[in-house]
Amino acid sequence: MYIHKKFPHVFDFLTTSIQEESPEVKDIIKDKVDAIYDRGRKLIYQDIDYSKFRDEIDVDKAIEILNWTMFGFGDKAIQQINTFENMIEFGEQYLKDWQSYAEILKLSFYK
Repeated sequence: MYIHKKFPHVFDFLTTSIQEESPEVKDIIKDKVDAIYDRGRKLIYQDIDYSKFRDEIDVDKAIEILNWTMFGFGDKAIQQINTFENMIEFGEQYLKDWQSYAEILKLSFYK
């Protein structure tokens, strides 16, 4: 959120570029964004403590559900933001909302 506050127009640009439909650049942008998401996923999940998951849970499927939830939640937020200039206020509410979803996921998957 602090980076968003300091450089709001960069994030506006990135959001716009992700939504670009021009066939000349759409695949190039998608490749670059996918690489960033893949790197981010690796960083997010590199230190998972698998012992916290309930024994009957398929951890790979739980992680996939978590990915769907996070990316869906993020996409919903991006649709609600017109500009990142006012990201701090929106971001604080966004994080509160995310915490309630995270709590449900935690109750569902953890021992």
